[in-house]
Order: sequence, then structure tokens, then C-alpha cells
Amino acid sequence: MAKEPKGLHEFTVQEAQNATMGQAGALLTNDTGNDITAPTGAVWVALQVIDDVTFTTLTQETNLWYGSAGGAIDLDSNGDSTSTIIFPSGITLYGRWTNFRLAGGTIIAYPG
Repeated sequence: MAKEPKGLHEFTVQEAQNATMGQAGALLTNDTGNDITAPTGAVWVALQVIDDVTFTTLTQETNLWYGSAGGAIDLDSNGDSTSTIIFPSGITLYGRWTNFRLAGGTIIAYPG
């Protein structure tokens, strides 16, 4: 029987290490028309860039966002915009995101 997805902090050490290596599954997407939400009980822990990517939305998990109350990164003001940043193919972005929307490109998203 498959386990329900849960945050990495609820796994054993071995399970958490496996999850960070893709054992919790993955999603390959180039969808620019929809928000891509993490599975229930999980967040996206790694975004591997396959083709150069720009984001319309990149929403950090609210209770862990350093220096803020959390929420969506404002893509249009105060120098923290990622809508004009091209993340090149071959890199992996690590963090804890609840959802994202691509403006362009292709990624593999890993839940954890």
C-alpha cells in the first residue's frame, strides 16, 4: 500500500534522503497556462531546469520563508522579480514551494 505524501520532516532519515533523490516521484512540465500545485501534504523541494525557464509565479511555503510572513514572491517589484530572470538548463533550484507557473521553459519538479 502506498504511503500518503508528507513533508520531509515527517520521514525517517532514510526516507527523507530517498525523497530528495526523486523517490517520491517527479513531474516533467512545460505548461505555461496553469499553476502547478504540489501534491496534497507535500511541497516542491527541487525544480530541475531542462530547458531555460522563467517563472510567472513561484510561491514559497508560507511558514518557512526567511525574513517574511511568507506567500508568493512578488514578481513585479522591489528587486525580487524572477519574471525577467532566465534560469539556465542544467541547474536545480532547491527550496519549499507550494506552487509555480512557468512563463516558459521545461522543468522536472520533485515533491517532498
